[in-house]
Amino acid sequence: MSLDSKVNQLRSELIIMARKAEAIYEKAVACLHTPSEALVAEVREMDHDIDETELKLDRVCMGLLVLQEPYGVDFRFIFSASRIVHELERVGDQSKTVAKWAPRMPSPPDGDMEQLVMRTREALQTAVRSLVERDTEQADRVMAIEFQVDELEDRIIESEPSLAEAFIAKALERIGDLATNIAESVIFSLDAEDVRHGRFRR
Repeated sequence: MSLDSKVNQLRSELIIMARKAEAIYEKAVACLHTPSEALVAEVREMDHDIDETELKLDRVCMGLLVLQEPYGVDFRFIFSASRIVHELERVGDQSKTVAKWAPRMPSPPDGDMEQLVMRTREALQTAVRSLVERDTEQADRVMAIEFQVDELEDRIIESEPSLAEAFIAKALERIGDLATNIAESVIFSLDAEDVRHGRFRR
C-alpha cells in the first residue's frame, strides 16, 4: 500500500474516532437530564472503546513516522494525528467524569450550567468539523468559543456549587480545552503554523 493510501486510511480512522468522541459527549450530557446507572455504564463502555482506538492509532502513527519517513504535509498530518488521537481519548475520559457525577446533581442543568454544556458541545463539534473538512476557519472559531467556556466555568465555580456541579463544570471546561487543542493541531497540519498557548490567529 502506498504512503498516500496509508495516510488516507489513517485520516478515515481518525474521523471515526472523532465521531466516537462526539457520541460519548452526547451520551454523558444525556446523563445530566436522565441520570441512570445504565446510561453511565454505556458511557464507560464507550470510553473503553475509545481507549482501544487510541492504542491502535498510536501504533499506526508511529509506524508511518518511523517506517515510511514522510515529509512535508504528510509528516505534519501524521504528527498532528498522533496529538489529536490523544486529545480525543481525553474527551472520553472527561465525558466519563460527567456521567459519573451526573446522578449526584441536585437538579438538571439550567442557567450557566446549561450554557456551559451548549458551548462545550459547540467547541467540540466545531473542532471535529475543522478536522473532517480540513477547514482552518472552523478551527479558528474554536478558540473564540473556548473563551466563553472558560467564563461560564468561572461563574459556576464562583457561585459555590455542589461538589457534583463543580466536578462536572471542570470536566466540561476541560473538554473545551481539548477541542481547542484539536483545532490547534488541525491548523498546524494544514498551515504549518503553531498557534498553541494563546498564539492563535485573531
